[in-house]
Amino acid sequence: MRTKALLIATAVAFLAMPALAAVTDIDSVKIQERRFNDYPGSTLVTTNNYPSLVGFTESNFGTGGWANQHVARFSADGGASDRLFYNNEPFDISFEIMLDAGTLAGKEAGIRMDSFIAGEGFFMVKAAGEVACWGGPFPFYSFGGSAYSPGTLATIRMIYTPDDDTDPWDGDAATMEYIYNGASSGPLNFGNLENGMIDGSDMGVFLQNAVDDNNPGDFGMVEYTNFNIAVPEPGSALLVLVGLALLRRR
Repeated sequence: MRTKALLIATAVAFLAMPALAAVTDIDSVKIQERRFNDYPGSTLVTTNNYPSLVGFTESNFGTGGWANQHVARFSADGGASDRLFYNNEPFDISFEIMLDAGTLAGKEAGIRMDSFIAGEGFFMVKAAGEVACWGGPFPFYSFGGSAYSPGTLATIRMIYTPDDDTDPWDGDAATMEYIYNGASSGPLNFGNLENGMIDGSDMGVFLQNAVDDNNPGDFGMVEYTNFNIAVPEPGSALLVLVGLALLRRR
């Protein structure tokens, strides 16, 4: 009887929880060219055919600055505004990336998240070879300093799983799993006070070109293809359904 009462209480609590937002409402990206613009005279070509292709190609920088950065943030209204992310909504985001450059040092691309109160988080590919995840609330992980070869196609995937219940004091942690070309970090615990993503964060992809002024032919380009955004299966819902099925059998 005690087990039956516990299952009923769990089911009631689960059904009473507010519905999670569905990240599958993402339908586009909102482009911000020249978020950093130390080389305002550069030649920039932007392609936005989400979800099949989003790209930035930049060249003819000239001299005198540090870097230019261009961002494509996920949007759920055709690119009119940024789609914000919240602590309690799981996501499974993947795409293919191809990054190339004239001078490899200083060219980087991948996922960029801005939490606004805790800084930026990245799942970053560098043209010089490094692939790493870090910053903001993101758990740190490195796939190594020579994991990427410039000009080649690679696959990035990031799976966010919120804490599986509504008790903030039970020791559970939200997790992030990074997957690069099929290699997984495994689920990594968040260590921030919010226990996971910070409400109101935006997220998307980017290209940053730190320019070699000694190379007049320097360029940086990235192509993102085959975006896929899904909601991972919630384990807590499965447990509740199993529990209710057991009750019915009794």
